Amino acid sequence: MAVRFTSGDKEMEPRPRSNVQVAGPSEGGTYKAYTRRWIILLAVSLLNLSNAMNWVMFAPIANFTASFFNTSVDNVNMLAIVYMIASIPVGFLVCWLLDSMGLVISLWTGAGLNFVGSVLRLVASIHRSSGYGQFWLLMFGQVLCAIAQPFGLFPPTKVAAMWFSNDQRAFANMLASMANPVGIAVGMLIPPFVVPTFESVSTTMTRLLWISVIPAGLNVLCTLSVTRSAPPTPPSSSAGEQSEPFFKGLKKLMRNKPYWLLFCAWSVGLGVFNVLVTYLQQFLCPWGYKDRVAGIAGGVMCLSGLIGSGITSWYVDKTKKFVMTLKLCYVGAAIGLCWFAMVSDLPDREALILASIAVFGFFGYGLLPVALELSVECSYPVAEGTSAGVLWLGGQVTGIALALIAQLPALQTALTAEEATHSRCSSPIPTSNSTATTTDETVYSMTNGALMIAGVAAFTVTLFVPTFRSSYRRVAAEDGVELGEPLKLHY
Repeated sequence: MAVRFTSGDKEMEPRPRSNVQVAGPSEGGTYKAYTRRWIILLAVSLLNLSNAMNWVMFAPIANFTASFFNTSVDNVNMLAIVYMIASIPVGFLVCWLLDSMGLVISLWTGAGLNFVGSVLRLVASIHRSSGYGQFWLLMFGQVLCAIAQPFGLFPPTKVAAMWFSNDQRAFANMLASMANPVGIAVGMLIPPFVVPTFESVSTTMTRLLWISVIPAGLNVLCTLSVTRSAPPTPPSSSAGEQSEPFFKGLKKLMRNKPYWLLFCAWSVGLGVFNVLVTYLQQFLCPWGYKDRVAGIAGGVMCLSGLIGSGITSWYVDKTKKFVMTLKLCYVGAAIGLCWFAMVSDLPDREALILASIAVFGFFGYGLLPVALELSVECSYPVAEGTSAGVLWLGGQVTGIALALIAQLPALQTALTAEEATHSRCSSPIPTSNSTATTTDETVYSMTNGALMIAGVAAFTVTLFVPTFRSSYRRVAAEDGVELGEPLKLHY
């Protein structure tokens, strides 16, 4: 049964969901999923993995990076924060490109920017200078990588919708989206082992940045094989239906209450995650934890997250219980984050640190594919790139705000002489007003920042869980239900 969509009293003009015309079912009346979909999924995944590595690579070795590039730790933190800043204006462009020009131009642009940025970062480490020129070349390369981020984060829902059958969409979304946290884990794990000490940083920093160029180059090679934005015939009935034009889709999202509740909860969740990843080493080192502990914690978070997202994506693909699964994940993630905030300032509690991070990763990453798929379900037929892209943009805006608040001097407390004996914040530690050549011997704790993001997360979950409800508009369309009719709300 064909599904007609209306906006007010006017019927929408038919419009393909991609710049490539999609036909109906293949011969025999069945929908077909093409093998080449896995190559496209691999290209998106490699872009997300490589780009995420570049994002967090300096976070677990912030002090060493500041020393090598003759700058301050606050400037090193900006290498991560610039990702959130750049993605906001670029994100709207990527939403429009995905909707109007298709996947090919978006993936090629993202892969090229990410590779060029990775190479410039490497050049900055090879061309040593005594001034700030070396650091600003590094920053320019980082900005290019930051611009590339939305080109990888936004396409997974569109790839899943356009190329995968309805019982594989959440799984495909999970694989492409989870490549980002896998890249974060690799970017957190590798640096403390490649750059272990101040004495070795002059020779090992370049080696670390060579490592980051390799996946970026592989991504370019894989992306060159992506030549179609949509398959010759759709894999499901919804993949062949028309989507809203970009600007009309944005207007429709603004009037969609379930979508905005999801947007608010997602924005806080992603913002909190960005702060945790950016400052994880700085949360832990004052209390006696080495840089390697922060790296291992990032790996544990990713490993548990892979398990969690694998379970949740499989479950919602089979049951379509998006709302219930999402609420459970939000509660679990908030519990894990609050646990971490409470134990992060306890010396010699590495097992508790890793356990709390594992709980946060399992549920936090577990909600990732569910929330992205639910954003499409509650806003259909708005284009998938638009509905998911706006979510990512909200998370980046919140991340910037929380990251800046977390490093406010008012939230940092100076440790006593006795407490400072536990510190593993490697010296020299440049302050915001100094370079690596001058040091501040006072050790400051960012525990209040960790407690702040945990409190924000807990407050948001307390409001979101009892109030959020949504219908599954795409599922209804595939079942042949007219979307003008009342649809069942899921709690």
